[in-house]
Amino acid sequence: MKRHLVYRHIKMPKSVKQQFLSSICQISIQFENYFYKQEVFSFKSKGDILKIRKSIQFYKDIIFSYFLSLSKTCIIKHVGLYVLFLFSFSVTSCESFVDVGSPTNRIDQSLVFTNNATATAAIYGIYNQMTNPNGFSSGGGRSMSVIGGLSSDDLNLYSASLTQQKEFYLNTISATNTLLSSSIWGELYQYIYKSNAMLEGLENSSGVSQLLKNQLMGEAKFIRAFSYFYLVNLFGEVPMVITTDYRVNASIPRTSITDIYKLIIADLKASQVLLQDNYSLFKEERVRINKFASIALLSRVYLYLGDWNNAEVSATEVINNTTTYTLLSDLNSVFLKNSKEAIWQLSQDNSNTADAITHIFKTNPVTYALSQNLITNFEPGDLRRSSWIGSTTVGIANYYFPNKYKVTATTPISEYSMVLRLGEQYLIRAEARINQPGKISGGIEDLNLLRKRARALPTSAVPNPLPALSSSLSKEEALLAIERERRVELFTEWGHRWLDLKRTNRANATMGIVTPQKGGAWKPEWQLYPIPQVQILNDPAMTNAQNPGYN
Repeated sequence: MKRHLVYRHIKMPKSVKQQFLSSICQISIQFENYFYKQEVFSFKSKGDILKIRKSIQFYKDIIFSYFLSLSKTCIIKHVGLYVLFLFSFSVTSCESFVDVGSPTNRIDQSLVFTNNATATAAIYGIYNQMTNPNGFSSGGGRSMSVIGGLSSDDLNLYSASLTQQKEFYLNTISATNTLLSSSIWGELYQYIYKSNAMLEGLENSSGVSQLLKNQLMGEAKFIRAFSYFYLVNLFGEVPMVITTDYRVNASIPRTSITDIYKLIIADLKASQVLLQDNYSLFKEERVRINKFASIALLSRVYLYLGDWNNAEVSATEVINNTTTYTLLSDLNSVFLKNSKEAIWQLSQDNSNTADAITHIFKTNPVTYALSQNLITNFEPGDLRRSSWIGSTTVGIANYYFPNKYKVTATTPISEYSMVLRLGEQYLIRAEARINQPGKISGGIEDLNLLRKRARALPTSAVPNPLPALSSSLSKEEALLAIERERRVELFTEWGHRWLDLKRTNRANATMGIVTPQKGGAWKPEWQLYPIPQVQILNDPAMTNAQNPGYN
């Protein structure tokens, strides 16, 4: 008899089983975190990795046994942790998606996707990973929001001990940087692998209702597209992984940027057909992906590709849904949980977002602070300067920090981490319109809506605060206005400034000045991050495939 069937038949009261499952789940997550931090692919031989796999198989069998025997009332968070554990080790919990050896620990999809509860737990597993305090999507010190800010001219670094982050700050990233390989490359490919597993499992499932199956498949396609959007913009050509088949994934070459974007667009279009157009399935919490989140990300994709008409059309579709989304007049309410400006947010189960505790300081900054370069871009009378930026004075020096998120306490929970919001859609539509003949004034109108809601009342010191932009601006003047508005609206959100500098061909001019001020030396090749060395070493199809400037 198989080991998990033996454990399934051990007699134990249901309450004890539930307690036992919870405990084993925690042990499993500790195993995952340990091996994730130890970077599994730093081991010298395939035998080492196979030993690790065997050492965790015993725990997986126990968990799965009792998972199957528990009632539906078992807390879904525990189920989600279990499914996340399986997903994580099926991709080896490391920074490379390359599988080593036979797939002895792959997910048994016929069991994970048996019914609505287990299938829902699987998607919760992905969301749980996205809120990992040390991850790409967390808002913490290893997140895209921080790394993008350090790479650009938004954040200054004050800690000598943050050696991994310092490489991003000086734009001199080593291919062996563990933050690069684990929190960016590795984590994004884990999202992709788990999304692929979701799609394959749901496609073959007969026990999940069609309504839920559509929603979950839509979420999985969105998360895959979301992950590839960041991979292609940070690294350029990347391997396109669209299966869980270890034989295929063991050797995948870099795929053209054009083909990666084709997959992103196809996934987002498909997800719009599958996803719900509201938040009713989630008790009106905006922490799960819906149709309009997919449309919002697609509008950004079209913008990056210079498809101005489709970018305008998609952004307009989101903007016109005024029943669900609206610009808030109170800037201090924008980043609250379930804000009317939120299209998609991430929430932690038992605490506020990591963003505030990462950035807010009361004395000298010990990690990060906003750059003076950013501060000087705010015009007099701009409430974004007073509402979204905090400061402290030490001696005669003033230091500034992001204050979009204001709650450093764990509870009560009042803030979720914003991923997509309405303000960006107005900026997308404005830029798309300005780049189309005869539509410049319409784009300026969108910018003025954002400026109006950020405008302070007149004072004797500032009698004309944040004035409206003239509708007669030239295209060049309007595009410079776009750059400035995006910067003061979206600073320290998801690396927007870093990606904007690159896509608008402004990186060399800007970073050629800024990087030396940070203590580095800028090279144009450094607009792309290096492919992690561990990936190149373990993927035969990527030998000698490093980005220029990192060889």
